[in-house]
Amino acid sequence: MKLLTKTSRYYLALLAIASVFSIALLYVAIQYMVYQDVDKELQYEGERIAFYLQDKGEIPRSNYIYQIDTIRGNAGNTGSFRDTLIYEAYDEEMIPHRQYRFYASTTGTKQFRITLRSRLLDRNDLAVTLFISISIIFLVLMTGLFLVNRSVAGRIWSPFFNNLQMLSDFKLEKTMPVELETSDIEEFEQLNRVISALIGQIEKDFFNLKEFNENVSHEMQTPLAVISNKMELLMESPDLTEPEARLLKAAYREVNKLSRISRALILISKIENKEFIDLDPVLLGELVTDILDQLEEMIHIKSLTLVREIKADPRKKGDPILLNILFTNLIKNAIQHNVEGGFIRIALDNNHFEISNSGPPLRNSTDRLFHRFQRGDANASSMGLGLAIVQKICILYDFQFAYHYADGQHRFRLNFGGM
Repeated sequence: MKLLTKTSRYYLALLAIASVFSIALLYVAIQYMVYQDVDKELQYEGERIAFYLQDKGEIPRSNYIYQIDTIRGNAGNTGSFRDTLIYEAYDEEMIPHRQYRFYASTTGTKQFRITLRSRLLDRNDLAVTLFISISIIFLVLMTGLFLVNRSVAGRIWSPFFNNLQMLSDFKLEKTMPVELETSDIEEFEQLNRVISALIGQIEKDFFNLKEFNENVSHEMQTPLAVISNKMELLMESPDLTEPEARLLKAAYREVNKLSRISRALILISKIENKEFIDLDPVLLGELVTDILDQLEEMIHIKSLTLVREIKADPRKKGDPILLNILFTNLIKNAIQHNVEGGFIRIALDNNHFEISNSGPPLRNSTDRLFHRFQRGDANASSMGLGLAIVQKICILYDFQFAYHYADGQHRFRLNFGGM
């Protein structure tokens, strides 16, 4: 939810609550003022009638007189007010009235009880009128508040949204400086300073890590290659005893494995750092066919049956090296973790790539299959990095990657996204 929308909702709720209280308060206030005005009018009229009766000996004409009763004795001069309802035939409804009853006398001994009445505002009409009036005011206020908020927020928040867009477009690999838009609002300027400091630290760490990976790639591979070559020469020596030869072969295998692990980890780091920025069109059908031709001997050694269902040759943009690694790792994985005399089925069309192979179920949980150094079985030659690299490439190119095992078949499926 956008900030302006959320704040507007709070304002709307506050105004709605305030409107309800305003209606109730205005209703009570107007009713009080109406009663005060009517009571004063009736009391004034009663005093006029009493004075006229004392002076002239007769009751004057009045629009408020409802009833006059002659009484005996001295009833005093105390008046009383009360509300009453009177049926009005022309309206066909009960109309509220205010009633004032007082006592008056002539100069003689004649006493009168006089009842005056005045029509009041209908409470329902008053409540409806107030509700409509407050609702109109409420709508006007909300419309004005929305327009003012939109206008003010557009000017105040403009630097923030511009900076947000700039940060969304920020790419470390582009090495473009981030120049945040300045603002006269202190909080926005403080945020700019924090963001600039964070970006500076991130860029520094990124380039330090990149330099470290490049140094490791260069410095580690050279001594490993030298060690491997020296071991090959030693294994050709005729003076080696059989136990020494076994030990040397074991060390040679581990050195080669260390070299492959080093290259794989550096590759994963480069993928995560998005150092592969080439986007060349690659024919996936041709690429998969070439890989299968290169691995034909491995397939033959295990006596595997290969089923190809390449129905299309989709052209996808990507780094040719990465795409080659992606499909090579998947096919090698199907070969290495297969059984003697098993099968491999490869299907490719414009929307997906799928590879299935026979084999025993995984030793570990499928949730950890794509983690680094996780092996699906006890194959000692596997580094546990092939599928981790596959996952990183899929994330980079927005491929949807899924694994499923059923009926003795391992199935990997790539759904091509918007690439």
